Amino acid sequence: MPDIAARVTVCGVATDVRITSPITSLVLEEFRLRSPDMGAAATRIAATFSGIEPTVPLLTSIDDPHDVAAIWAIHSEEGTGAVAAQRNKLDHLVATWRPLKQYGPRVTERSQGRPARYRLAVTESGINATGSVVQAATPRNLSDASTLTPLRLLWIGSPLGTHAGLLILLGDADDANDERLDPRAWPLPLSRYLGVRIYASAR
Repeated sequence: MPDIAARVTVCGVATDVRITSPITSLVLEEFRLRSPDMGAAATRIAATFSGIEPTVPLLTSIDDPHDVAAIWAIHSEEGTGAVAAQRNKLDHLVATWRPLKQYGPRVTERSQGRPARYRLAVTESGINATGSVVQAATPRNLSDASTLTPLRLLWIGSPLGTHAGLLILLGDADDANDERLDPRAWPLPLSRYLGVRIYASAR
């Protein structure tokens, strides 16, 4: 998140402080390429996006390499004009577009280090719960924490205008000691049955 300079006075003493500007929306663009061979060109175009938050690389469906997704975190001073410009640049590579979707941010956390790989899950199923119900469902057993891959980014968003659906983006650190699993080995039949679309960055 960007820092905004400000000057405040506390007990008659003026001092300079830095105020963090929050992420106000998560924007998701899903589309189908004319050919999987166009993925590299689309990735290069997506990488040119310039915003306050570091750009997340173009993500490819683990189910079908024709289907890809781009996701951006937007701050209040940015707007979505740059997203529309990206669509114009990509249009000649695209067979079909899904409707552009905006999500209200529920969690937008990241570390100082850039993630090495990303995974995105999107669904229009389920009803979003809030408050104590969500907290009660959070697992607290961290006995196996030493075996987990550390996260460097976590975005969770709820779609605007409806109580159904969810978006989750994970950014993992790259541990050279970890075996890199093929995302296409994940349980596709289960994700299809539940209506979850899963995307991942290039290995």
